[in-house]
Amino acid sequence: MSTTSLILIYLTAALAISRLPMFRVYFSLCNTLIEKIIHVLAVVATREGKSNKIKLYKNGSGETTSIVNSKIQKVMIVYIGYTGTLLLAMGLFYLLSLNKFHFVIYFFIALMVISILLWIRNLFGILWALSFVALLAVPLYFRNELAIMHISIFLSSLILIQAIINAFQVIRQSFRTEGKQGALAKIARIPAIICGIALLGQSLYAAYFIFNEVLNFKVAMIRFELLEIIQIMEKFIT
Repeated sequence: MSTTSLILIYLTAALAISRLPMFRVYFSLCNTLIEKIIHVLAVVATREGKSNKIKLYKNGSGETTSIVNSKIQKVMIVYIGYTGTLLLAMGLFYLLSLNKFHFVIYFFIALMVISILLWIRNLFGILWALSFVALLAVPLYFRNELAIMHISIFLSSLILIQAIINAFQVIRQSFRTEGKQGALAKIARIPAIICGIALLGQSLYAAYFIFNEVLNFKVAMIRFELLEIIQIMEKFIT
């Protein structure tokens, strides 16, 4: 089976897992951690505040102990978190297109280890990160190339799917109480539906770019697959 076919399978699997409570929390924390790390790095880069701690929780959410006074800076940091995750997904799929499956695993292991040393500061978060490292280290230790390939494709697919789901959730929350709007809508005072549509459009374009430019899918196939994925997502989320 080709790498492209496996990617389509694991995109569907990542979507299915996002609906299973036991697995959803465990794997969604990976996306949460990446987003929070980007927040931390953005604060450091702008020098507009202090942020050196990340806490991960059992419901799949997380937070940073960032202190930023400017609302504009807060908006930019939150937006960079969403966008940075998409850019990372594009980078991971680029590695997959080169068959650099080991590099994907090494990246996630390095990410977890550095996070434990520098940023994660609650027990649950540390235990989760350690378990993730152990899970990824097993196929490397036994040099199981097949497992390494499948795990790397799954993790890359998971990051992309979670980014798209997050945009859908912002839209869904906009039809509920305003008190449950996403961080970007709260800070910028932009209607959540607009934030959600913007983020969704950005996410779908990233997916289109991955399939068209990185994986070299035919345009017709991309449109068909994206339409099918969107329809499946709507059934799962609504």
